[in-house]
Amino acid sequence: EVDNMQQVIERIREAGVIAILRGNNPRRLEKRAFELVNLGCKAIEVTLDSPSALDIVRKLSAEMNPEEVVIGVGTLLNIELIDDCIQAGAKFALSPVSPPHMIERCHEKGLLAIPGVSTPDEMSEAIKRGAQIIKLYPSSNWELDMLSGIDTPWIPVGGVNQYNIDEWLENGAFCVGMGTHLCGSDLDCDGEDDWGQEEAQVARGIFKELQRRGGVT
Repeated sequence: EVDNMQQVIERIREAGVIAILRGNNPRRLEKRAFELVNLGCKAIEVTLDSPSALDIVRKLSAEMNPEEVVIGVGTLLNIELIDDCIQAGAKFALSPVSPPHMIERCHEKGLLAIPGVSTPDEMSEAIKRGAQIIKLYPSSNWELDMLSGIDTPWIPVGGVNQYNIDEWLENGAFCVGMGTHLCGSDLDCDGEDDWGQEEAQVARGIFKELQRRGGVT
């Protein structure tokens, strides 16, 4: 299991960005996942507070090439769901916090835990509990000087956008997590009309830039 988790960590690093899909329209989320992959996305997180989240994970896991795209879940607050997440095909699990036993239970079962921390104390605590990779959430709580000397890989989430992604990646971020600013603001909307051109263009630009940096191969 440890080898598998190391592989997932490496895949996340290569991805450069985790696309965070959250919304009330499952069909739209699913379609957007494929659109993002077509643009070059290599890591997708479906948040568990989205309706039919695990069905979406199951479908993406079945239809996408596992060599190309790594799929996980987000907003894991109830650790009783870990088995269901694994069965659906998730390879990693993010949480906005660090729920009791989340790290230990995920790692026992071979699911990479990415707990959320909002202060240096929470970060130390998560690392002590075995976290191999940390989510800085919200990223606005963190200044770069708070992160010097931290060896555990960290991923800023919440507030990362096209204007500051480069700054994060150039200053030590292992990867970043992006929701609306990458995946679009229409994932709660009814119907199945197309992704707005302007937002799709922003996403295309982000993946182009990652490819240029060598973050995505």
